[in-house]
Amino acid sequence: MKRVLVILSILLVSFLIAAFFIKVNKRETLLYKIQQWVTYDTADWENYEHNKQLLAAGATEVTTTEVAAVEDDLYPVDTNRISPEFRALEIEKIRKSDFGQLVIAKLPPDHEDAQIALIHLTDRKLTDVIINQKINIKVGTCFENPKTAGNYRCVSCMILLYNRAKKSWVEAPNGENFLKNAYDFYQVFEGDIWQARDLSMRIPYDYALVEKYSK
Repeated sequence: MKRVLVILSILLVSFLIAAFFIKVNKRETLLYKIQQWVTYDTADWENYEHNKQLLAAGATEVTTTEVAAVEDDLYPVDTNRISPEFRALEIEKIRKSDFGQLVIAKLPPDHEDAQIALIHLTDRKLTDVIINQKINIKVGTCFENPKTAGNYRCVSCMILLYNRAKKSWVEAPNGENFLKNAYDFYQVFEGDIWQARDLSMRIPYDYALVEKYSK
């Protein structure tokens, strides 16, 4: 029996390694598709289909020169809420980012982890917003980020501000808008507290997160 289990384990590991290199389409590997089937809920699939439609609609609408001008802008953008002249540019950035290669984090920070990390990152400026403006941080789907900078692990996630009184997400706290909509979260060593830093990897806009915390 043990021998059978060992053989099955070896076969499974071999299959997963092979799946990482097998392309299902131009942007997605077999391993990524398996991960989708195992982990995605209805909202995640809707988000995925939305991004697919954007890629299909805007794959050839802008030039490489235009994209190069904004290559350093890593932050996710809701393409439904930007003006038409910039929408095509953003869709081209999405297409070139090859999101199909991203790996969803298995053990990401939860809402509380992300909130505490951002409190430290903002030198506790966020604390006043949480208490006086009834705001909490909500974190969306996180992706493994290979840019660990020597830390144990790093993930990149979109976040939003949830107003406890309005029971809905809000654009920004009243007053100074000092938060971005996505950050890297990292652990210095295994089991360590999560810390936050500026985003270092492009990730998709998390439509499912926004939908979940909308009225």
